[in-house]
Amino acid sequence: MKKLEETLDIREISLHRRDDCKNYDRCLNEASAKRWRSFSCLDCERFEREVQLVPRLRRASTLAW
Repeated sequence: MKKLEETLDIREISLHRRDDCKNYDRCLNEASAKRWRSFSCLDCERFEREVQLVPRLRRASTLAW
């Protein structure tokens, strides 16, 4: 996470933030506690993609027929 001196424009947020990172909430809280104007996730060493499990549909069993 890198401190930014200027507030990001709403159109810039998706360029600077990695909200799919499992550390995102922690960084957001940290930046807020430090009263930073804004922050960027670009080149962050702590980036770790959030694993989202997608449920698979079960095939109907032929055993019940």
